[in-house]
Amino acid sequence: MFFLNKDFLSADNKYKCVEEDFCMSEYTIKPYDESYIEKQVEIGNHFAQKWITYGQSSVEQVKQAYSRDNFDPETRLYCFKGNEMVGYIGATIQETEEEKIKRAQTRLAFVLPGHEEAFNLLWNELVEVLKKKEVAEIHTPQTKFHDNYIELAEGLGFSKLRTANEMFVGKPGKMTKLDLDVEASEYNHETDAEELKEIFFKAYENFGREGIENYVNRMAENENLYTKRSIKRDGKLIAFCNAGRTANEGYGQIQTLIGVDREYKKYAILDVMKNLESDVENVMVFLNPSLPLELDEGEDFVSVGFEKTAAIDIYEKKL
Repeated sequence: MFFLNKDFLSADNKYKCVEEDFCMSEYTIKPYDESYIEKQVEIGNHFAQKWITYGQSSVEQVKQAYSRDNFDPETRLYCFKGNEMVGYIGATIQETEEEKIKRAQTRLAFVLPGHEEAFNLLWNELVEVLKKKEVAEIHTPQTKFHDNYIELAEGLGFSKLRTANEMFVGKPGKMTKLDLDVEASEYNHETDAEELKEIFFKAYENFGREGIENYVNRMAENENLYTKRSIKRDGKLIAFCNAGRTANEGYGQIQTLIGVDREYKKYAILDVMKNLESDVENVMVFLNPSLPLELDEGEDFVSVGFEKTAAIDIYEKKL
C-alpha cells in the first residue's frame, strides 16, 4: 500500500430567484479567483480538524495544483455572505476512454456552521456548470466519519457505487508481538533507497521505475513523517514502513508499507508503532479492498492489533 444536518437539505423560499439575474438570497455565488484560496484553505481546515479521514492541503499546495494545465477554474465556486466567504465547492472532470463519457468528482460543498443554506446553492450552481460541460455522472467519496454527508449525498440523488478504501485503526500500546531474526533501524535514504525501489517495483510494476523513483525520493524528503523504518535481514532490506502526521490531534497515519514477505511486513508495522511520538494515541491506515495485495494487508493489520472501523465509499449520481 502507498499513496495515494438534515437541515442542509431543507428548501427555503427566500433563496429562490424572482428574475434571471436577480436573487433575493443574502448569499452570492462567485467564480474562482486566486485571491480566494487562502480563505478556502481556512474553511477546509475547519473540516480537516474534525474529520479524521480528510486532510487539507496548504495554501501553497493548492496554488500549485491550480496552476497545472488540467485545472478548470469554472469548476470552482465560492459562496459569500456580504464580503465574507462562507463556503465553496469544487469538481474535477475526467473523460473516460472506455465508457466515452465525462465524469466529475467532488467532495460536495464545504460551508461554515450557520451558513447551511449555502450548501444547496453551491451544489445547484455546480450542476449547471457540469451540465454545460456535458458531464454524464458525478462521483463523491463519503464515509460515516463525515458528519451527515452520506445523508446529504443521498438527499441529492446519489447512491452507493462501490467501496474505495477501508479504514483500520490501531493503538500503539495495544499491539501484538512478533519475534523474528531481523534488524530494525531508521531508514537511511543514502544506503537503503535502491533496495527499497527494487522491492516497490516487484510489487507495483505498473507504476514504472520513474514513478517509483519519484515516490521514494519524495517520501524521503517528507517532513511530515514521524518515522521511516527499515527492516533488514543479513544486511539486506526486506521490509519498510512509515507513519506521518495528520491534522487531527492524537492521530497518526501509516502511509507506506512494503516488503518481500507478509511476516516481515507485519514486523515493520509493529516496529513503526513502537517508534511513534508519545502523543500519538491512534494510527490510521487506508487500504483498497479491490486490490489483492491490499486485501491481504488488511488481514495483516488486523492480525497485529488493528481494527477495521469504517469504509470510504464512492457515491454516484447521473446527470
